[in-house]
Amino acid sequence: MTERWSRFAVAIEALLLAFPVTYLAIAAFAAGMLFLTEQTPPMYERAQTIVYALPIIPLAAGWILIGRFVIAGSPALRSSSNVLWLLSFLGVIIALAALFVGHWSRRGDFGDAASLWPWVRSYFRELALGIPAMIPLIHLTLERRFRMSSNNRWRGP
Repeated sequence: MTERWSRFAVAIEALLLAFPVTYLAIAAFAAGMLFLTEQTPPMYERAQTIVYALPIIPLAAGWILIGRFVIAGSPALRSSSNVLWLLSFLGVIIALAALFVGHWSRRGDFGDAASLWPWVRSYFRELALGIPAMIPLIHLTLERRFRMSSNNRWRGP
């Protein structure tokens, strides 16, 4: 696939997959912040806001990488900071951990229903909705990897 078509594909993936996930994350965090403006919010609403704040930084890092690739191409991916890549993959870890928590907490003997942990687990399970945002990140990772390996210029010692 040529780089031009690859940039187009990443843009479409971002609009169809990453944008809805980003919208959900920001809307959930904003709703949690609105609940925190009450006089004395319950503990589960404070936990909800904290859990929903988790994916915002990885999504922002992913959008920076998407924007750099769509606008400037693969040289921009090669020159991107490793911190951006690590933050983006933190989102993958969060989404996969949420998937694991969702599967693990389905057991009936897990936790006390009167405690805060069932609420936190239910909020954390909702972070598995971020799994579709992994597709553009995987595409960017493959672009970075294979476009770098096809660059045969001499790099020096």
